[in-house]
Amino acid sequence: MRQALVAISFIAVATTIGGSAVASTTVSPRAAIAQAKRDWRNELFASAKTGDRATRFPSPSRHVLLQRLHRAEGRYHFNIVSVTMLRPLQLAPVIVIRSGDKRRIAGATAAIINAFDPRRVTRQNPSGFAYEGYFLEARDLGGMPYLATFNHWRAPHVGGGEWAANEELYPFPHG
Repeated sequence: MRQALVAISFIAVATTIGGSAVASTTVSPRAAIAQAKRDWRNELFASAKTGDRATRFPSPSRHVLLQRLHRAEGRYHFNIVSVTMLRPLQLAPVIVIRSGDKRRIAGATAAIINAFDPRRVTRQNPSGFAYEGYFLEARDLGGMPYLATFNHWRAPHVGGGEWAANEELYPFPHG
């Protein structure tokens, strides 16, 4: 269910941010990621300002997030580059990881997200996600981005997306 919900939320943005036009050689991976991150951040903070302020996300601390990421790091063979915690209303992590095994990370992205943002639906948090939003970027060993996923869950401005350097690296189905 979670994977289906996440995939559905990515479809709308994948074609505009992560579609073939962005993945083409006319836009560098760094520029594509920077634009996606700016758009995500703007939407995240707009949702915090005008969205459902009654929704409460568990918002585990940076320490808990790092514990979860370190467990996933060992299992899925990546290194944590950076973790930044934004606070639109509650916590929203920006996570950068590095791995030379692009296909493995693409295939494990849903599990990595579930490891750091497990879903538990409650009355106060109908989306069930731990964080108000997240931005996850994967880079190769040279520091070049090759994959990103992101979302924000404060209703009614729910959204998210994905970007990949090429079609085989998209972690979720898209149109």
